[in-house]
Order: sequence, then C-alpha cells, then structure tokens
Amino acid sequence: MNTKTITPTEKHIAFRKSLEEAIRKSGQELQAEEILAITAHFVGQLVALQDQRKYTAEMVMTLVSENIEQGNKEAIEGLLNNTSGYA
Repeated sequence: MNTKTITPTEKHIAFRKSLEEAIRKSGQELQAEEILAITAHFVGQLVALQDQRKYTAEMVMTLVSENIEQGNKEAIEGLLNNTSGYA
C-alpha cells in the first residue's frame, strides 16, 4: 500500500457522501463522541480486513492517520470559510 496523496474520484466522493448521509439519518439521537467511537470501531474492522500479505500494519495505520489529518483539515477549512452567521 503506497500511501501517496491522490485526488478523490467522483466514485470516492459519492461513497463518502453516502456514509455522511447515513450518519445524518441514523445518528440523530447520538452524541458526536458516540458517532466518533462507532465509526472508529468500524475503521478498526476495516483495518483488520486488509491483506496482510501486501500491507504491513504500519502501512495501513499511516493511511488511516493521513486521512484523519486530511479530514480534520477539510473540516477546519469549512469552518473558517463559512461566511454565514447565526446573528
């Protein structure tokens, strides 16, 4: 697993949006930290399913970590660029 940065394809974006929609639909009664814990648990399951003949644990965790960082960056940029207010 080469952890190079790629631009998400339309297929990647559509898949992520479907996950976000599922969280919005099913997670309305959950606190943010509960959603985080559940999705982190799911990521752990996905990590376990990676082909250990091809990818080391370090390679997989680097992929996860880099994508968490990118997600954080995008969330922060979204907040900083949000010009709508609550006044």
